[in-house]
Amino acid sequence: MIGNFLFALSIIIIGLLFGRGLRVLLDKGKIESAAKMHWILKNCTMSALLVVNPLIILGAFWFVEMDDIRLMYIPILGALSLGIGGVLALYAAKLLKLSRKKQGAMFASGTFTNLGSFGALFCFVFLGEASLVFVALFRLFEDLIYYAVGFPVAQSYGDRQKGTKPPSVLSKVMRNPFFIVTIVAIGIGGALNASPIDRPEFYIHLNSLLVPIFTILLVVPTGFNLQVTKVKGFLKESLSIASIKYVIVPVTVTFCAFLFGLKEYYEGIAFKTILILSAMPPGFTSLVPPQLFNLDKDLANSSWFINTILLIVVLPVLFLIVMIL
Repeated sequence: MIGNFLFALSIIIIGLLFGRGLRVLLDKGKIESAAKMHWILKNCTMSALLVVNPLIILGAFWFVEMDDIRLMYIPILGALSLGIGGVLALYAAKLLKLSRKKQGAMFASGTFTNLGSFGALFCFVFLGEASLVFVALFRLFEDLIYYAVGFPVAQSYGDRQKGTKPPSVLSKVMRNPFFIVTIVAIGIGGALNASPIDRPEFYIHLNSLLVPIFTILLVVPTGFNLQVTKVKGFLKESLSIASIKYVIVPVTVTFCAFLFGLKEYYEGIAFKTILILSAMPPGFTSLVPPQLFNLDKDLANSSWFINTILLIVVLPVLFLIVMIL
């Protein structure tokens, strides 16, 4: 298990450093075409979300037994973790007496969470393939909350840049290709699970390759787009987000999971998956509302960077808790 922990951490670090290295090479003129580089990285993200992730989800749902009513609680807990993060971030911003634009940036950091590239990888290497089903269920309402609540609330604290439109709610979600392929993958995997068709043996090894590939494809563009020079002067705000994301949210959500009877379900894997996912840092998506609605971009970037770095401390703690439970 120690090897799994180091493997997960190394993938994140190497991916971020590689992406950052590409940015440095581009800035120094070693890479000639900026447009081509952006095109490649965009396609990395698209491939991860539209090809690799659906294959992972399909295989996981084909494998895990889905006959317990308690599963319905997992998407609710996922939504709860995002909601608590956003509400508490706004409360912390008011206690710190921040301006409205800073409050909006704090809300984005508290709400938009890295459940995909980080959360899925950590669950897989710590808990195995079965956890991927619970990852998909935990994230089921993620897009809906982002478009229905996250973007509109963030916009209310800033102002929309000329020529931009706030994301619509249901229509935006229903037309979102990433949401659509996820639902299709869950449906096909569930149907195959209920059918007499057994999952091929090779899928076990396939997902062992696909999950790290999925993370790399998402983390490299993140490292490329990271604005290190913007990380300054927001330590208090960033640590406030850390206390919310790494302490209050996971304690609250896992306590609710315990009350819902998920502690013993599927040998405790569902409960441990919920614990890991509820303790993830702000996602790179948390930097989008500040760009769209003229919120405090430096605060949002600092919070993202500092809380991502804090994973070096948080991950060993999560690892030990998962081993004890």
